[in-house]
Amino acid sequence: MTWMGTGRATARRTTARRTGRERVTPTTAALQRRMLLAVGALRGVTLVWSAVVTAVDASSGVLDRPAAAVVLLAVLAVWSAVWTAAVAGRRRWADGSVAITFDVVLAAAAVGADHWLYAGEHPQSFASAWPLVAVVATAVARGPVTGLIAGTVVGLANVVGALTIGAGMEGEWLSTLGTLVLLAASGWVAGWVADRLRTTAQAAADAQARDEVAATLHDGVLQTLAVIQRRSDDTDLVALAREQDQALRAFLRGSPPTGAASPPSTPLAPSAPLAPSTLPAPSSTSATAADGELIGRLRHEIARIERTHAIDAPLVVIDPGTSTGSAATALIGAAAEAVVNAAKHSGTDRVWVSVDRRSPSGTMVVVHDEGDGFDPATTPEGTGITSSIRRRLDAVGGGATVSSAVGRGTDVTVWAP
Repeated sequence: MTWMGTGRATARRTTARRTGRERVTPTTAALQRRMLLAVGALRGVTLVWSAVVTAVDASSGVLDRPAAAVVLLAVLAVWSAVWTAAVAGRRRWADGSVAITFDVVLAAAAVGADHWLYAGEHPQSFASAWPLVAVVATAVARGPVTGLIAGTVVGLANVVGALTIGAGMEGEWLSTLGTLVLLAASGWVAGWVADRLRTTAQAAADAQARDEVAATLHDGVLQTLAVIQRRSDDTDLVALAREQDQALRAFLRGSPPTGAASPPSTPLAPSAPLAPSTLPAPSSTSATAADGELIGRLRHEIARIERTHAIDAPLVVIDPGTSTGSAATALIGAAAEAVVNAAKHSGTDRVWVSVDRRSPSGTMVVVHDEGDGFDPATTPEGTGITSSIRRRLDAVGGGATVSSAVGRGTDVTVWAP
């Protein structure tokens, strides 16, 4: 199983359940619960206002059936309390089909009963905004389409109530149809916003998880795979290590599997360059990227150094990065100087050079040799590193690091924006 396969298996294990809209993960479930709790608080506010309206209308004589109004208001209050408690207690039925259906039926009944509870015209509806809140709750739980349907049903209940129970729509048809449009549109918009919030939250959680995995694995697994590719004489083992290396990098970047047309947008920095025997056959896309200005010029410089110093310096392009202009010129010069230093002082006739993107932007080059190495604590930097590498990179906002140990070779990493 490749690392991409492992990632898919992990995603399946973390999926709590699936709906027709999207997979529900712990992240999206927690966000939806918070949204529904906010809706529950809004139910309470609208119920308090409905109670005030009922009391005022009953005392003024506008309310024709105060007892029925109190009973219906009590039903709405009990259901609101039970539903909110279920959401707070993470009860699965709170956003299930039965609860949603009951919510919509109650909202439709409250809107329709408004025409029956009053003897004539009245400035404030009995249920206030409670039916609209029920529509929003449905949309948050099930998405924009269901929210649109719920809003339309409740709006139509208002139209039917006006035509059959009330005095008809004469004189108030525009207001009644406006309520229908408002309820339907509110259901759609609330569902759409809730879906976007869930998608954004999940994307952020996935990115954070990849960063955590990358921080844990980069200095261990990827370096081990790179060592296998450089040192093993077993071609099958090298091919397997290369495949796993590419799949793991793609997984950590959140990129398509190896071989996809688009390059990764935020690749990891390489722990070590790959040996030339492990380089995959270039596709047309990768060939185009590798023939860019920076890569072409760097390849030319390395070929000149190979001829001059009689060394082998294979170039591996993981990602050409984004450096251009003076930054690219400084980077090429610094990388060439690092290759020359390795040719002169490493005691080996092979140097590996790899190019990758530096997150979030720029380009980095790693020059690696497995020669004599040195102790950085006791060996001062030579003029080549100080003048030819660090100063030219400092001038363009780049930098360089040197890692070495006696008998274990040297890594020189240079980068530019």
